[in-house]
Amino acid sequence: MKSKLVTAASIGVLASFVLAGCGQRAPGPSAKPKASKAVNVVYAGSLAYLNDIVLGPGFQKATSIKYQGRGGGSLAMAQELVSHTISGDVFESVGLAPIQKLEPKQTHWALRIASTPLVIAYNPKSADAAYFHQVATGKVSLKNFFEYLANHKVSIGRTNPSTDPQGQAFYEMVELATSYYQLPADTPQKILGAWNNSKQIYSEEGLPTELESGGLDISSAFLPQAIQDHLHYIALPSPLNFSDASYAAWYRKASLKLPGGTVKGGVLAVWATTLNKSDTGAQFMRYLASHESLLKKYGYTPLSPIVQGATRGVPAGIPYV
Repeated sequence: MKSKLVTAASIGVLASFVLAGCGQRAPGPSAKPKASKAVNVVYAGSLAYLNDIVLGPGFQKATSIKYQGRGGGSLAMAQELVSHTISGDVFESVGLAPIQKLEPKQTHWALRIASTPLVIAYNPKSADAAYFHQVATGKVSLKNFFEYLANHKVSIGRTNPSTDPQGQAFYEMVELATSYYQLPADTPQKILGAWNNSKQIYSEEGLPTELESGGLDISSAFLPQAIQDHLHYIALPSPLNFSDASYAAWYRKASLKLPGGTVKGGVLAVWATTLNKSDTGAQFMRYLASHESLLKKYGYTPLSPIVQGATRGVPAGIPYV
């Protein structure tokens, strides 16, 4: 999966540059200006809007530190960081596993930020849109919906389970729905096919565009994505949306065999960490941790900020329990 590089300048926000020794006379013509600080944030593709449109520009304005963002599937981004194909000061992933791939060389800890419920987005211009709307408004049951998907030709989009937790969760969600609604055992195969079904797999950043352009009838999505991109969507109950910690044991009943091993379902939370003891990364993390209201505004459910790993590595000023 190709990653995407976005700078704050590309969305119309100019970087502020501060001269060394604020309040002193500017250097003469022969002096070389000091390079501006920057923070490079590597994030799960579903966090693009939050970072590039909301947090990044706000952070840059507040600190005069240039913001740069790069997004893609969490696992794919982690692999690029591990191989040093890209570098970063902060890494934000959906799920803890991608960050753990960076331990112990680049980080020793991760902070849980918020949950991001799984939903099913749908194209309002699809031939099946009227039916999807009935499901979304509760006039048709979700059990009927999954039966419909198993027995009708519906164009479905999802991310690659081998590179992105959303793709894993979507596949596991159908598996859990099969059990939850007591559907025939072959329901996941009928709806999704193989885990790597090329007819269904798209990049996380490209899914909303493909859906809105009419290339898909439905797609996987996180609730914040649906809200931010103004997508029509079908909400899923707690047993299927991977966002309720009280259902953690139930989520683990779902599993998916991938080339790298078998993965089990779990709570879909946004986790973040600084990389390589970056100072600008610590500043960005403090900014993120202090703007819980923005998370709520854009569809995330803030969670108690717990730390996984060595708490001694958490920069000062970042609260956790």
